[in-house]
Amino acid sequence: APHPVVDVCGVTHFADNPPVLRASSRPASPRSASGAAMAATAMGGARVVGAPKFFAAGSRRTVRGASALRAATRPAAARRSIATVTRAQAGQTAEGDRIIDVSQIVVPEDLIGIRAYVRWEEAGMPEDTPPEWQAAEYAKARLDLQLEVLNGVTLNDIRRRYNQDTVDGDDEPIFSRGDANVMLDDAAGKFTGATSNVVPMETRPTPLDDFAPTIDIPGGGEKQKVTIEPEEWIEPPPEQVGEYHSDAHAHRDLRSVISHHAGGDEIAAPKYSAKTFMSRWASFDSPNTLVNQRLYTLGDDSEMLVQMYQDVAEDESASSGPRKRVLSRSVVITTDSQDDLVLHWGVAKDEPGQWLLPETTVWPAKTTAVSDMSVETPFVSGQGCLPAEAFDKDEVEPGEEDLCYPIQQLTIELPGEGADELMGLQFVIRNKEGTSWFRDEKNGNSNFHANYATTQHSKAADELLETIIRSEAGNGWWTLMHRFNLASTMLEQKCAPGASEKSIAKAVAAAAKIYVWLRYSSNRKLTWQRNYNVKPRELSAAQSKLTKTIAKLFCDAPHLRDITRLMLGTVGKGGEGGQGQQIRDEILNIMHRNDIKEKKGIWMEEWHQKLHNNTTPDDIIICEAYLAFLKSNMDISEYWRVLSEGGIDRARLESYERPILAEPTPRPTKKVALIKDFQNYLKILKSVHSGADLIECIKTANKGLGGVSPALNYARVAQNGGGDAIQLLAACVDARHELRGAGLASPSDQEWTRELLYLDLSLDDVARRAVERSGEANYGLEDQMRLAGLVMENLALSLPTSNEDIVLALIDWRRVEEARRGGDSQWALRAKAVVDRVRLAVALHADDVAAKMQPAATEIGVACGIEHWAVDLFAEEVIRGGPAFALSLVLSRLDPLLRAEADMGAWQIISPVPAVGYVKHVHSLREVMNETFTRPTVLVADKVGGDEEIPAGSVAVLTTCSVDVLSHSAVRARNMGVLFATCYDEAVLDSLAALDGEPVSASVMGGDEVVWEEVDASAVAVGAGAGDVSSVPKGLKLAKIPFCGKFTVPLQEFKKGVVGAKAINTLALNESLGGGKIPAWINLPKSMVIPFGTMEHILDDAVNAGVKAELASLVAAIDDSSETALERSLAACRACVKHIAAPAGMLDEIETAMVAAGIPAPEDEDRWAMAWSALTDVWASKWNDRAFVSLRNVGIDHDDLRMSVLVQPVVDADYAFVIHTVNPSSKDQTELYAEVVMGLGEALVGNYPGRALSFSVKKTSGETPRILGFPSKNVMLKIPRQTLIFRSDSNGEDLEGYAGAGLYESVPMDEEETIHADYATNPLVWDEGFRTELLSKIAEAGVAIETALDGQPQDIEGVVKDGEIYVVQTRPQM
Repeated sequence: APHPVVDVCGVTHFADNPPVLRASSRPASPRSASGAAMAATAMGGARVVGAPKFFAAGSRRTVRGASALRAATRPAAARRSIATVTRAQAGQTAEGDRIIDVSQIVVPEDLIGIRAYVRWEEAGMPEDTPPEWQAAEYAKARLDLQLEVLNGVTLNDIRRRYNQDTVDGDDEPIFSRGDANVMLDDAAGKFTGATSNVVPMETRPTPLDDFAPTIDIPGGGEKQKVTIEPEEWIEPPPEQVGEYHSDAHAHRDLRSVISHHAGGDEIAAPKYSAKTFMSRWASFDSPNTLVNQRLYTLGDDSEMLVQMYQDVAEDESASSGPRKRVLSRSVVITTDSQDDLVLHWGVAKDEPGQWLLPETTVWPAKTTAVSDMSVETPFVSGQGCLPAEAFDKDEVEPGEEDLCYPIQQLTIELPGEGADELMGLQFVIRNKEGTSWFRDEKNGNSNFHANYATTQHSKAADELLETIIRSEAGNGWWTLMHRFNLASTMLEQKCAPGASEKSIAKAVAAAAKIYVWLRYSSNRKLTWQRNYNVKPRELSAAQSKLTKTIAKLFCDAPHLRDITRLMLGTVGKGGEGGQGQQIRDEILNIMHRNDIKEKKGIWMEEWHQKLHNNTTPDDIIICEAYLAFLKSNMDISEYWRVLSEGGIDRARLESYERPILAEPTPRPTKKVALIKDFQNYLKILKSVHSGADLIECIKTANKGLGGVSPALNYARVAQNGGGDAIQLLAACVDARHELRGAGLASPSDQEWTRELLYLDLSLDDVARRAVERSGEANYGLEDQMRLAGLVMENLALSLPTSNEDIVLALIDWRRVEEARRGGDSQWALRAKAVVDRVRLAVALHADDVAAKMQPAATEIGVACGIEHWAVDLFAEEVIRGGPAFALSLVLSRLDPLLRAEADMGAWQIISPVPAVGYVKHVHSLREVMNETFTRPTVLVADKVGGDEEIPAGSVAVLTTCSVDVLSHSAVRARNMGVLFATCYDEAVLDSLAALDGEPVSASVMGGDEVVWEEVDASAVAVGAGAGDVSSVPKGLKLAKIPFCGKFTVPLQEFKKGVVGAKAINTLALNESLGGGKIPAWINLPKSMVIPFGTMEHILDDAVNAGVKAELASLVAAIDDSSETALERSLAACRACVKHIAAPAGMLDEIETAMVAAGIPAPEDEDRWAMAWSALTDVWASKWNDRAFVSLRNVGIDHDDLRMSVLVQPVVDADYAFVIHTVNPSSKDQTELYAEVVMGLGEALVGNYPGRALSFSVKKTSGETPRILGFPSKNVMLKIPRQTLIFRSDSNGEDLEGYAGAGLYESVPMDEEETIHADYATNPLVWDEGFRTELLSKIAEAGVAIETALDGQPQDIEGVVKDGEIYVVQTRPQM
């Protein structure tokens, strides 16, 4: 009869030989280890490859113990002569007496040796075991067999199990069942513990005598009952915490903490980094028609490449819709397997997961139908050849052109778009004989697939998310082990440097998605077990593999250190098998030591079955809950309390595949022993599932660190309470610096790095709890400042990739602390600036986390049915659980103290006008910029960048964001009569936001505070005039300016109607300089203009005919029905403008004008291309969103806007400034106001977040400028070479009553380099003499220019280079 069936994709296959069930084709309901062995026996000798090993006669891959292998090489007679113990002898003592004790049973030594090997294998094959452990294991192996014999198993039964020859006379049991039961009862459970597996090495040596009962049972006679009084548990007193004082921070070089690996474009990788023939085949010479490819493992030593191609052509018949059409598709499957293979496949038409019988038209040669839903096709054998250049030099012989390798390949041609279109294939692979089957073992043993459409579960645009969702959202078997193994593979494929020529951005994006997945898992949002049993050692090994992969990435990929550090915190450390096996073994050891029966319905037996079936991190909480139950004198409420705090309820306990239904049983006489046992067991659980337990991490890393430092020891002792929170935080920070010195600063060894990272994560957790404790302390200002510095430092250590901004702020903070101690009168103002910068850094970090993680969190969460709140709040919870949030809490407590010291109040008034309207709370000003409110609206905006347009109908904008007084939004608010202010007290603004939808009246009181009150709706109509858009002139007209006939205009020909106001004022400045109206020390840059109408003129050139038609169509289709629609349609217009080409002769004319003006022209074609790109960027800014909205709101016809472009050389500035010669906040005509930043002025006029250094000064008094605020912008801009800037100069700026300045872009030819600002070393911030001299000179220049231009208030932009003042442009102040 044929051997049993193998069911693959619904098709029954019979085999002439015992089938091989590979790990990739396990049944839907997999068995346990013993079950797998029994199943194989039932199948007539089938062998399970990749499943737990077992002995089977004739199996060519059977693995035997040392004794068995030696025995197998001897003749049969010799083997029998060794086994001289007969059945009769086994049942007697050496003296011939009847056996009354199990230990008297004699078992052949060769069988004991085999059993000892099996025990070692089941324990995970630990290496370097000590001799005493080996001896104990041998004794336990003997006892295992003795107990079997006692239970009626014959010696020949044991021999057959281990593939040994039988011995005549050994087929009868030595003992009857009745004799065995009596002897076992008399033993009182003494030896039952030996049937469990290996006792953990941490508790060795454990003599067998330890399993003896605590009550002696005398031989013969009647048993005596002994009553034992319960022993009371006395909780050991906590260690004395003491104090921690260290001056390590005073000698620490904080700059050494800065990561220098955050930049870079591409990961350096060899052209061919693959080491296998198939991976080289995949990476070499891929045609454009290749749309996707994946490389799979096939068994133990082969690979399979699946490549998907499609031919696409222009669809000439399409009048609308898609312009391209898929003509045909093909799937090419290639493998280097040496076994002849057959493809078992079906097609998908309506859904990606379908199995449909393919039409015969797509059958390759020799295809046959095997069911109503699938066919089979043999692979074609041949040679695969690659050119020598695809290999390393040492792999190629001199002169060799091609290297060939035997491969098998199969191509399946699929139809293109149309009625017969198919989504792709589903398939599995078998060998020719049908004895081996292969599925995707890295993806939950699912079928292989080649789908041209995404799965029904997801609209994921990338393969990584699609793979995750397919694994998680299906109904197949799936466990933590499979998840961890798949994550390891993905990290190696998508993130490992050198694996392919991927950009850093792509690697970071992939790592972020994998982190999201693992965090969902650690938070129990994804299943931990589904239809599959995993041994603890298998799970432990999977965890170990994943954590080592993560640690290796931390070592090798500096750009991934932030995310890999987070990732490691979601996975327990695991082990190579031994640690995981301890979980399974020790629970039985505990039960046997405490005489707890393996009886159904008992809580501990239910937990034991759960542990045996599938241990998870939940078991740590269950163990802690049971310990709480024991220590509370069996108070069951304590058990449920600890479970609840750990996120486990009764429903979860009952949901396990092996449910826990019962409650713990009180065992007062065993209480103390159980507490001791389970305290040790908790350590075992944590060593596998937790990883970041401080005490366990210290134990693991102690030797490598050379001992426990005072800082580390203080963190250990004080972590759970006691001591001072600041001292604990200081100890954590010092200890974390010690870990950097021990290897984290320059990691190389992945094993050691993993141990250090887990210890670092545990210290970070203790530090977070210390910050939480600090909120309960009544710290004064000095302690609050020290606390803030420590929390900043802790955050910097937690961001090894992206900590530069925080570290530079921390260095500045240290100087502020010194300034306070030194009596600096401005220390509080300085401190406030640093706090604002750090808050900005934290906000940017939160935004970065949200941008990288929230889309993936939404994609995975929705597909896997995760609760919507957990999905929506994913990124927020990541931040709230980390050190950045802890820092924000500390700064929130410190900020009001600093404002009080600096006499700042809670508000910065930017536009001081009254407002009456309805409150509307919004996330950001940008998201409502396109709105036209139908009733007066008081906007409370969480985010304001400074470059947004003020929405029509708004009467006030109030925010917690620091915004420059001279930002675009600020200027527009003042121009429109809108109240605009920053509130530094979040609680104050939150109280206003809580009135969302209610009418209020707001006004500025005392010049420095916004106050409001709720009013009746009727009051809104009365007060609506203030701030209403009607206060801005409507129906403004722009003259239609024609092209002047030439592409450039020199300085002396600047005139109205040809060039814009910036250029007109530049001419006026030059004339004033020449006429002596402004001081000679004010420098003016060389200038020329590309005049109004130039863009429109060259669009009429034949070379741009297509662009003109497309732009006209896009402009007509602009959709301003929503902010998203407007952004999309305007972006399309801008992209179209970028395709404008220069007509013949235009660039030559521009070059001639540049030379004549003294402006250095671009040196070569590449530089000219950059210049043209910058020019078209300025033209394209006509269609930026804020400009479009602004013009629409005041009724200006957008088609009438014309753009001239002022061209100037860029001054490589040390500082940049903007001056308003009349203070815009106070309207004081006698006072000048200015803002200064480090580097180029785009950081100021481009509205980069944070505030510039600001000052005011009386124009005529000659007094020292008064500092209003120190800088808090986190970046400065530089261009490290000579270049040009193209400044927008439209006819829609500086209109009467309308501030249009700043709506359009000014673009440098070379991209600015963004550098984190280092204020701690800059004289503008810390050298009072230098600062006073520089600011006075800037103020003097402003007054001189205002005077030269007939006393009209001016808005002036300029720079400082080597102490020299350059004024780059001026315009009338609005």
